[in-house]
Amino acid sequence: MTEQMDKIRESVVRDYFTPNIKAEVILDTLLTPYVAEILQNQSQSSFKGELCYITKEMSVRESEKPKKVPRYGKRGTKIDYVLGDEEVIYLVELKTTDSGTKTEQADEQAGRYLKNCRGKTFGQVFGNKLLNVMKGAFGTTYEKNFPQDSGSDKAGYPIWDGDEALEKAFFLILNIWNPGENYDMNHLSGHCAEKAMELIRRESWTQKDSTRSRKYLYTAGQLLDYLHKQRTLWDKPLKLIYLTPAGVCPSEEFKKEEYRGFYMEPARDDRHSFSLADAGEYLEGKYLKGNQENEMALLLSGILKDIYPERKTK
Repeated sequence: MTEQMDKIRESVVRDYFTPNIKAEVILDTLLTPYVAEILQNQSQSSFKGELCYITKEMSVRESEKPKKVPRYGKRGTKIDYVLGDEEVIYLVELKTTDSGTKTEQADEQAGRYLKNCRGKTFGQVFGNKLLNVMKGAFGTTYEKNFPQDSGSDKAGYPIWDGDEALEKAFFLILNIWNPGENYDMNHLSGHCAEKAMELIRRESWTQKDSTRSRKYLYTAGQLLDYLHKQRTLWDKPLKLIYLTPAGVCPSEEFKKEEYRGFYMEPARDDRHSFSLADAGEYLEGKYLKGNQENEMALLLSGILKDIYPERKTK
């Protein structure tokens, strides 16, 4: 690596060991381009076809509507990464310390995923909530032309039918804010997130609390870019993955029968979750020993190896 990359590596590692710094946010960002590759490497043939990154920090819709509903879903459970293969959408929970595993809080989190996600589809848990957030975030101006929902579920949440509703909502908003343009999937195929980010930046929606929820337009763009790969989202089932420092079982709850088929473990017999330590070894082996030029991968590998020396799980 270059001297500059070595300095970044050293800074990130030092921040990890510094009290009161949320190092998980830094590692989350660095892992994003490689998380699908890392998981696929540790699972061998468990995924169907290519595993693709879709988006991150999506809000999980609660199966029961709380008495006080936070506007636009700003609070509540959020999943770190959302990935997909040809058959399933994977929810990836990142834990950068073992302190977040095998605790009462970890068991509670596991219970929420079981209650809210197991046996459900992407549309039921994430898609409908995202459209509801977008409809509210852009105000009453859009409500007349916003894709019509098809009613409500038992908890009182509005339901939309399929990926098409997401596409219609996205381009309705994009075209209103770009007068004279008539964007559609043919114009922006594979570049919807990029166009959404351009609009968000231009209108400074990130700078005010009153418009910050409009950033969800970027998430919608990422979902449409995934659909461009000739895949679907709305009706796909969900599975849960944990990515932890050493591949420990994050909660005893995951050993229960009801989690079978929903919680996914890696291929190694001594691993009960996917491992950051194994990820560091893999990236080094591929991009250093394999003589492939990729400074970012080597940077991430060095950081993971410095923070998580390989050790056996308990």
